[in-house]
Amino acid sequence: MLVVQLADPAAAMSDARSTRGPSRAAPIELRLPADIVYSLVVGSDSAVVFSHQTHVAFAGNRCTGCHARPFPMLRRGPAQVHRDMDAGGGCGMCHDGKQAFGVVDSDECRTCHSGVRVPRTTAAGARAQAGGTARRLPGPHAYPRSESSPGTVTFWHEPHLVGVGGCAGCHPKPFKFISVPPWPDGGMHERAACGVCHDGNRAFAADDPGACSRCHVEAGARP
Repeated sequence: MLVVQLADPAAAMSDARSTRGPSRAAPIELRLPADIVYSLVVGSDSAVVFSHQTHVAFAGNRCTGCHARPFPMLRRGPAQVHRDMDAGGGCGMCHDGKQAFGVVDSDECRTCHSGVRVPRTTAAGARAQAGGTARRLPGPHAYPRSESSPGTVTFWHEPHLVGVGGCAGCHPKPFKFISVPPWPDGGMHERAACGVCHDGNRAFAADDPGACSRCHVEAGARP
């Protein structure tokens, strides 16, 4: 279940006429549909498991990111086919390699075609990732040593999911749903990137000289 704050139009009009200021909107429970499994063509081992929760976060907790276009609401349309997505239709409208990983990127096939088997992951990570439903997480992202990086950094999704509300804790802000090169000149330390959480309060500070080795490991980071 996802809880979002939505303003009551009637209350907003009342606030506009009032000198006491805006009232606090009550939280509205947005109950998302269950995951959709597409396995008819590819089989269960390579099935695509579509999660509403990860996608509604991308659209600012609104269903209008995908509905009513490109996908109709309240009725399930035909399964997507790659020739349409590759041409920028359906899922390819967002999964274009810019807004999110591209449907034509062969390195990302397993991100969608993850199958319906329960992954080998921690219970805490699974619950944080999918609201209690175990799901396969994307693979690690390895960033090589550079002039601004004293050692290799390997980013793992699982430890970052705990305590941040699942994918919405990092996506679509400050990071899009796509793997990109690290920002130059130590930009990953800034509050517009990793520094938004690694500030010394929520997590160890990115600019703490004593914590460098927790991310930057000369021999290659470990999970």
